[in-house]
Amino acid sequence: MGIEDASMRNGRPLSDQWADSVVVRPRTTEQHITVNKRLVLGFAISILTLIIVTAIAITLSVSFERCAAESSGTLAANGSSNSKWKQSRNANISHRDSEDGQQPWRHLRLPATLRPRHYDLRLSVSMENFTFSGEVHIEFECVHSTKLIVLHTDRLEVDKVLVYSDSKKAGAMRIQRRFHYQPKQVYVIALHREMKPLRTYKINITFHAHIEHELLGFFRSSYVLNGERRFLAVTQFSPTHARKAFPCFDEPIYKATFRVSLKHESSYQSLSNMPVEASTSDEDGWVTNHFSRTPRMSTYYLAWAVCNFTYREAVTDSGVVIRLYARPDAIQSGSGDYALHITKRLLQFYQDYFKVKYSLPKLDLLAVPKHPYAAMENWGLSVFVEQKILLDPDVSSFSYQMELTMVVVHEICHQY
Repeated sequence: MGIEDASMRNGRPLSDQWADSVVVRPRTTEQHITVNKRLVLGFAISILTLIIVTAIAITLSVSFERCAAESSGTLAANGSSNSKWKQSRNANISHRDSEDGQQPWRHLRLPATLRPRHYDLRLSVSMENFTFSGEVHIEFECVHSTKLIVLHTDRLEVDKVLVYSDSKKAGAMRIQRRFHYQPKQVYVIALHREMKPLRTYKINITFHAHIEHELLGFFRSSYVLNGERRFLAVTQFSPTHARKAFPCFDEPIYKATFRVSLKHESSYQSLSNMPVEASTSDEDGWVTNHFSRTPRMSTYYLAWAVCNFTYREAVTDSGVVIRLYARPDAIQSGSGDYALHITKRLLQFYQDYFKVKYSLPKLDLLAVPKHPYAAMENWGLSVFVEQKILLDPDVSSFSYQMELTMVVVHEICHQY
C-alpha cells in the first residue's frame, strides 16, 4: 500500500509527470530572423559571383577581338612573304620529283626506254689467278626518247664504252658522262644527244673482274683428284646475278638472244647453253670456243663453265645429245650413269606428253662440288650439286635414288 501511494502522487503516475516535463519548445522570432538573413546573404553572393564572371567573359571577348584585328593586319603585311615561302617549298618539292624522274638509276627497276635484242659476249678466263676479262656488244631498240642508257653491273670494272647508232652516220655517239651507281647495281651512260624511238643502237663495253669464291655470278669451286686440288669456274645467274659476270639488262622481262665465246687454257674445256660452233687455238696454248646463238631468253638462263671434267654420253631417238659432265673418277666409277639413263627417258616422255619437241640440239648435265641450290635448270646446261645427281646404285638407298630422281625430273621439266 505504501508503494502504490508513492507512485500515485496527486492522483497521477510518475511516468505522466516525466512526459509533461519533456515538451518541444516553439522557435522564437529571433531564430527565424537569423535563418532568413543567411538565405538572403547566400543568394546575394551567388548573384554577385554571376555578375563578376559575366563581366570577365565580356572583357576577354573584347580583348580577343582586338588581338584578332591586330594579327590580321600583321598577316596582311606578311602575306607576300608567306606566299613566297610556300611557293619556294612547292618548287623544291617539284624539283626533287623532277630530279627523281630524271635520275632513273635511283629506281629499283630499269627504265622502260630501251629493249635489248641480242648480246655478243666474249670472255677470256684465267684459272691461274681467277680473273676474267670480257667485251659485250649489246644490240637494243629505243622504245621512248632518252639520252640515258641504264643497265646492270655488279663487281665489274668497266674499262671502255662505245655507243653506235643504226643511222648512216659513221662513228660512235658522243658520251657526256658515265658512272656506276652501286646502291642499285647499275651503270649509267649519258649521251650528248637523244636516242629516237623505233631505232636500233649498239653499245660495246669492255670490262674485267675476279672469279669470286661466293657461289653466285661467275664463281669458282674445287675438288681433289689423286691428291691434287683442281679448280673449275661455273655460273649461277638466277635470280639476278648475271650482272656479276657481264653488263646486261638483268631483269627477266628483257629477253634476248646470246652468242658466247670463251677463251681459256687448253688444259680446260668450256661449256655453255649451245653447242660449240667453232674452236680456234692460239700459239700461247689458249683455246677459244665459239658457241651457237641461243634462242630468245632471259639473262638468268644463260650459263657457261670452264672445267677439266670428263663425260658420259647418250642420244635420244630424236637425235638430242645428252652428256653428263663430272669429276673424272666419278665418271669412271659410273656414278652418273643412273641420272644419264633417266634423263634420256625423261626427254622422250616429256616430248610425248607435251607434244612439243625439245628445242635445243643438246642437253648437258654438269655435276659440281659446290652450288647454292640443289640444281639450276639453265637451258641446255643444267647444273647440279654432286649429291643430287651422282650415286652408286649398288650402295645408295632406295629413298636416296627417289630423291635424286625427283630433282632430275624437276630440272628436265624446266627445259620445256
